[in-house]
Parts: sequence; structure tokens; C-alpha cells
Amino acid sequence: MNHPNANIWYCYLLVGFCGKHTYIGATTNVERRLRQHNGELCGGAKRTNCNRPWRVLAYVEVGEKIETLQLEWRMKRARGIKNRLKRFVELSEEKGLSVKINEF
Repeated sequence: MNHPNANIWYCYLLVGFCGKHTYIGATTNVERRLRQHNGELCGGAKRTNCNRPWRVLAYVEVGEKIETLQLEWRMKRARGIKNRLKRFVELSEEKGLSVKINEF
């Protein structure tokens, strides 16, 4: 899912166990970050304490940290799982990035 290179940044979209709640974040290691959100490792966001377990719905390799955080901020403007996934894909494709989408 990730490159071992810690300089490559990713945006990711999580979905909670019930399929209604979402969370968008940025990291250099999606697998480790998912484990943090699910409470397996310390350091997950407070907002993801509920609705566990979280699953990765989609992620995109962006590259640079600043560009990734800017993309994350724009992606968070959408509300609802369908709108967030749609915006996630649209904004990624706008930047010429390839989105990986998992089943949910």
C-alpha cells in the first residue's frame, strides 16, 4: 500500500464500521496510520476513537507534504461518504494522481 520512503506523503479516506462515518487524513504510512486510528498503536486522531474498526476506502500518493496537506484540506470540504469519495477522486484526478479505491 505504501512505499518505504518516508518522504512520500499520502491522502487517505477512512470509513467506519457502520459505513456512515468517514475520516480524511494525510500520512507517510497509510497502514501504520490505520492501526493508530483503530487503537492498535498509540497516536490515532481523537475523532476516530468511535466507529472502530476503520477501513481504508481510498488513498492517493501525492508526494510532497505541503501539497498533501493542501489536498487533504480541500477534500475535507465535502460531507457524506458518497460526496467525500467523489470529491476525493475528482481532486486527485485534477492533479493527475492515481486513486486506489478499496471495496466497502
